Amino acid sequence: MVVDEFDEMLSLGFKTQLTNIFTMMSEKRQNILFSATMTDAIDEMLNEYFKNPLEISLARSGTPLEKIAQSAFPVANFNTKLNLLCHLLATDNSLEKILIFANNKRHADLIYTRLEEDFPGEFGVIHSNKSQNFRLKTMASFANNELRGIITTDVMARGLDIPDVSHVFNFEIPEVPEQYIHRIGRTGRADKEGIAISFYTPKEESLLLDIEILMDK
Repeated sequence: MVVDEFDEMLSLGFKTQLTNIFTMMSEKRQNILFSATMTDAIDEMLNEYFKNPLEISLARSGTPLEKIAQSAFPVANFNTKLNLLCHLLATDNSLEKILIFANNKRHADLIYTRLEEDFPGEFGVIHSNKSQNFRLKTMASFANNELRGIITTDVMARGLDIPDVSHVFNFEIPEVPEQYIHRIGRTGRADKEGIAISFYTPKEESLLLDIEILMDK
């Protein structure tokens, strides 16, 4: 049995389905699990359904990505973030192929609506309320440089190799520190360098500190 993105399956609420699969299968089996993070929920499942599993770490959780320049802007509130983002997009020509991460679908739609007013036809939006066909079409347009950027949730934070992403914006700071690593890892891939820019309000300062502690950077 091979399970990929094990932590993400649990965080999306598929514990019952995974448990059903584990109990249906023969006890004599080989298990291979892949997970970007090791959480308490994963440890509980391992203790209950697996016998002496061997853990192989390919990189320490929270390892900062060396080819990505990271910066953070203190911003008063959500609307100020929108204004700053629009200002940067209007004045910085290097912002040519970007991903903008929000923490939920509603905020992603709000950002898209504002950018569509100021930069019509230049941006797409992807989240779990969009159909698979819509997502694939938007991704293809982005990959073919028909879109300048995509506003998205953490649905695009991992498992995708999108070539030549120049910038990643954390419009909001993720609540799980490891998720920051996944987000910014969409840029600076292969032999390319990338830029990650985060906006944070006073309420998000503690989340940013958690990320810095995780990365030791």
